Order: sequence, then C-alpha cells, then structure tokens
Amino acid sequence: MSKNISAPLLRTARLLDLVPYLNTHQGIALKELAKHFDVSQAQMSADLTTLWMCGLPGYTPLELMDLEFESGFVSIRNAATLSKPRSITFQEGVALLLGLDLVASSLPDHRKDLLTAIDSLKMQLTQVLGVPIKLSAVPSSSGTVALSIANAIHANGGLVIKYHSMYKDQVTVRDVIPYELVTIDKHQYLRGYCCTAQDSREFRVDRILEAQPIDIEPVVESRNRENTKVSFSITVMHSSRDMTERFAVSNVHVGETIELSSYSRQWIERSVMASGRAVSLISPLDIRAEVAQSAQLLLDRYKAE
Repeated sequence: MSKNISAPLLRTARLLDLVPYLNTHQGIALKELAKHFDVSQAQMSADLTTLWMCGLPGYTPLELMDLEFESGFVSIRNAATLSKPRSITFQEGVALLLGLDLVASSLPDHRKDLLTAIDSLKMQLTQVLGVPIKLSAVPSSSGTVALSIANAIHANGGLVIKYHSMYKDQVTVRDVIPYELVTIDKHQYLRGYCCTAQDSREFRVDRILEAQPIDIEPVVESRNRENTKVSFSITVMHSSRDMTERFAVSNVHVGETIELSSYSRQWIERSVMASGRAVSLISPLDIRAEVAQSAQLLLDRYKAE
C-alpha cells in the first residue's frame, strides 16, 4: 500500500533521489514512479511540482529543472547540466557548519549515529573551506529536553522537570502538565499546569535542566484563583543601566517613586539587594524589613572578618 510520506527530511531525500532516477528512466509513467518511491500519485505530483522550482542560482528558466509530467509520463531534459558538481562559497560553508551544529545540539542523546555523521561532515567541510577555528552555534536548550517536551504535549502527558528559577536562584523539581510552547520576547516558554504550585505557570525552556515523562492524572484547573502578584514600590536613589534593566523601567529620575509588581517576594528582595544604593524599597513594609535584616547580616559578617 502506498504511503503518503510528507515528513520534511524524508521528502527532501526523495527529491534528491528523483533527479538521477528520472535521468535514467525517461518517460516513466507517473503511476509507476509513485509505486517505485512508495508514495501516492498525488504526493508524487506534489514532489515533481516542487522539483520544478529547483535548480541553480539565478533561478531563471535556464537554470531551473525542465520537467514534463502533465501527460502522465515523466521526463527531465536538463539533468545532465544540473548534475555537474557546484562549489560552495566560504559564506555558504560557514552557514552549513553553523546549521549542522544547531542540528546536532537539538538531537536527543541516544542518536549517536546522526551525531557521528554530523561530526564527520563538519570535519570534511572544515578541511575543504580551510576554516582555522571551530565554529559553534549552540541552541539555548538541549535536544533531549526539547524532545521530551514535544512528546509530552503531543501525548497529553506529564513531565517531571528540574528547573532553575531565576526568582529564587534555586533549582527545583516540579511535576508539570504541559499545554503548549510559546515565544515571548525572543525566549521560548513552556506553558502548563504546575502540580507543585497547583496553578498555571510558564517555564523558560532554556532554564529547564532536565525533563522526563511521568504519569499524571488530569487536573481541572481553577480559573478563580486570586492574583498572586505582589505589589511593591521603590524610590530611585541613583539612575543606572543595571537598575533600569533589572526592574524593566525607563525614563526614570532620581527621587521618583515607582509602583511595580512581581510574582515572587524573593525576587523583590534579591533585586533590591543587588541594586545597592540605586533604589530604596518603600513598600511592602514586611519585605522592607527582610531586606534590612539581610543587609545587616551581611554587614555583621564583614565586621566579623
């Protein structure tokens, strides 16, 4: 039975095989061609239409594939010209090396065969191009973590993740039911239900250190939970780039009081402490007292030394 293969990598490999096959099987019936590549006739027609738009740089009718298949029989006329090896430029080679590095970094750890093949191809390209240093383009998250997330979303399953929280500067383990992946401000986030916090959460994917599938019972999320954001106000004592980036504010002036909010009390305390003399926490008073206590402990340690 014919298969309707449409996976990008499989289709690309099939398109590459089509050119030499057609060159030695001129006038082959479309039905027979589809049977040989084990796809449907509709899929083969789509492949030939795609192949029609392929060729050499310039991409005019002189450089594109010259195919004929409307009659039900397939022929290719200029394959001999297009089959000549073409050298890649230095810039194209560098792009290939960086692309291969990204592909390798996104693969799961158990695909040693693909990782070995990529390393071999990168070494050959490096030698041909004469690149003096090893180029590297590493994605922000590991391929194993990305694969686990994708599988969990597809299967409506659960994950146990090891997550580095920047708010608390701690690594925590959480049980999560993932909903979707979203991109916010150029960062990818996993949006889902956190069983540990018993509420919806967003986890930056590049801060997920590990992700393993687990069985979790479906959870009916409460939509009427109270807003857990903590409001706080700071007075600007000294305007600096570090302060404006830390609190995501702009056009502030010395002496100005700013009203802000955060989901984490720990983040408020740590951010105020890290800002030094740049800001003064005005409210809430309990966090202000905690900041004062932490600052006093640090001063006492310096005096003790």
